[in-house]
Amino acid sequence: MPTENNQSLRSHLVKALAKAGEYSSERGIWRFVSPARLILFSFAAAIVVGTILLSLPASARQGCLQLEDALFTATSAVCVTGLVVVDTQNDLSRFGQGVVLALIQLGGLGIMTFSTFFLMMFRSARMARRNEEVLEDTLSGNSHNLRGLLFAVFKVVLLFELWGFLLLYLLWKNHPGAHNPVWDSLFHSISAFCNAGFSTFSENLYRMKHNYAACTIIMFLIVAGGLGFFVLDSILYRPFHVRKGRRAYPLQTKVVLATSLTLIMGGALLFALFDGSHLIADHGFAQGAFHALFQSVTARTAGFNTVDFTRVTHLGIILITALMFIGGSPGSAAGGIKTTTFAIIIFTLFGHLRNPEKHDVEMFHRRIPPFVVSRAFVIFILASLAVVSITVILTVTERRNMNMWPPGQESSHRLLFEVVSAMGTVGLSTGITSLLSIPGKLMITLTMFIGRLGPLTVGLALVQRKKRASYRYPEERMMVG
Repeated sequence: MPTENNQSLRSHLVKALAKAGEYSSERGIWRFVSPARLILFSFAAAIVVGTILLSLPASARQGCLQLEDALFTATSAVCVTGLVVVDTQNDLSRFGQGVVLALIQLGGLGIMTFSTFFLMMFRSARMARRNEEVLEDTLSGNSHNLRGLLFAVFKVVLLFELWGFLLLYLLWKNHPGAHNPVWDSLFHSISAFCNAGFSTFSENLYRMKHNYAACTIIMFLIVAGGLGFFVLDSILYRPFHVRKGRRAYPLQTKVVLATSLTLIMGGALLFALFDGSHLIADHGFAQGAFHALFQSVTARTAGFNTVDFTRVTHLGIILITALMFIGGSPGSAAGGIKTTTFAIIIFTLFGHLRNPEKHDVEMFHRRIPPFVVSRAFVIFILASLAVVSITVILTVTERRNMNMWPPGQESSHRLLFEVVSAMGTVGLSTGITSLLSIPGKLMITLTMFIGRLGPLTVGLALVQRKKRASYRYPEERMMVG
């Protein structure tokens, strides 16, 4: 009897809290909280906490980090970018490296995952469902069971990161370059799967460039982390989906796999063609081809490097810049405009050129909804405008510092490369990140933040959305082109 009374009391309490939550959602501060703003504030809060922790004396080996450097490092970690203004190995203590690793893990999974989880626990059913839809859209899943989706995400992440840690440890436990094999293996496994590009080695993976087995494992982790949780779920749990009657792979899985494979192989071939003389001279033909493949993989998402980018040719820089701009896939830890956006734009352009009167965009015998096509072009245009605008601003702020940069590519190419690397949350650099002025570092910090959230999400968070109009204006044609 007491148990029944307790259950009844608990039921009434839950209902009362739900009603109170609905009331506060409609009339209180939650009226102004959109899913896009929740994501923005969650990432911003993590960056603020990370900045405070990295500013502590315990985070640095000597003294304290400058506030702008702590902010830059925290943003780069949360946004899983990998651009650095301090030496992770020599300037950060073990505590500071641990803070960076925790921020990478939070950023890789997405702060929205955790905030929505707690909202489900403490908020009303109406508010929780609203964020369920946002999270499912963020992870590109079709599941209506958010708890099951969250569990699947954590399980997949833990599986890959644990697998990477064990294999890297076996390869590095007797390697002279790994001074602390346990910590180095754990750090690089999480950093690779989250596509962060941070390394506990001062030269990134340049000192491990001849350890081809370790580089292969890191490549695999990068690709897995850049495919997206929904794609991994459809591949790993294929037998389960077949038993449920879903025999064909979803369209997104097909598009992501086809586009990623094309970009990886095409990028490796072109990089070897553009910079083959350097790669073959430094490594030999077979090893040079391997490093071309590695850079093609890491250029779109992760930011690890096994080659010296100050020696890369102008054509190689343009190629890597294009790959960084495209980035990884939706629902993954990668940035960029995403492979699906790129694929939709390409199919739209070729479809229009072949048949201008046909309005449908078709991929793998499926028709893409018009609003998805429009969203793809909006994302492309916003990202392009952001890259151009920030590059112009950096050209002004860094005019006096350009003469101190190490020899290599032209200054304009380097600034564009740096901005696209930040916007695509890649982390590759031609060696100018730590030489930027304070305004330049702040601009790159803002670029990383925009790139991780996505320009469309940032725009939706800043602009007040209007209600859908109940009318339509008359149609009238005009000349274009």
